[in-house]
Amino acid sequence: MAYLTVVTYGRTGSTAIQAALNALPGVVIRGENYSAMRGLREYLQAVAETADRHHAGRPDHPWYGSARLDPPAVLNDLRRHVVEFILRPSRGTRVIGFKEVRYEPGHFATYELMLDYLIFLGQLFPGLNYLMNVRDPAEAARSGWWPGNDQALEVLGTTREWMASAVDDLNAFYGPGRACLVEYETWAADSQALIDAFDGLGLPKDDTAVHAALAGRLTHGPHGAPAEPSSDSSSVKSPNGRDSEGAP
Repeated sequence: MAYLTVVTYGRTGSTAIQAALNALPGVVIRGENYSAMRGLREYLQAVAETADRHHAGRPDHPWYGSARLDPPAVLNDLRRHVVEFILRPSRGTRVIGFKEVRYEPGHFATYELMLDYLIFLGQLFPGLNYLMNVRDPAEAARSGWWPGNDQALEVLGTTREWMASAVDDLNAFYGPGRACLVEYETWAADSQALIDAFDGLGLPKDDTAVHAALAGRLTHGPHGAPAEPSSDSSSVKSPNGRDSEGAP
């Protein structure tokens, strides 16, 4: 089974991408999970550092038990847990994954911390492909997801730069073709651009289903208001603490 994650930020059309991916045969891409895997990374890091620095087997030693820690076994069990309880592949699933929008500054203090987390995801899910989705910062900032945030344009501009840099760095770290960048303005105007990106990642094909998914309207927000595929339908916390709602 292959793995895929959609890496993006609020109001970039990522839920339309999610719908298009789920229209492909054998592909199951779950929605956001409040970056649940970040906690798993910290847990694994602590286990690995303890195992690496302390090798105590005596019961009177302050690090008693560290000698028998097995970080690779912990990683394998974390993968099993996430797949079974969060991603939940269906029978016949060939590609499983999720999308997440929590990557802008505020969620990550620096680009390096974000990249380190993305690299960890590639360790948690061997062979993981990354689909980075961006949108013009000025257009995204007009969305109701960013009300009253006078730094929205700067934050979104920085995030877009991070996404582009991460594509290069992930491909350098894991090898060519593991990460690709798509732009909302391009694929919203011509869905073939998104189909080409899917093909580049080696995903199963059904061009007709992708065109239909992108052409359809998505039910959006807690009140079920209809929205065009240009908006994200996920209920996420905006910088002012409220759930997102409504189209940009």
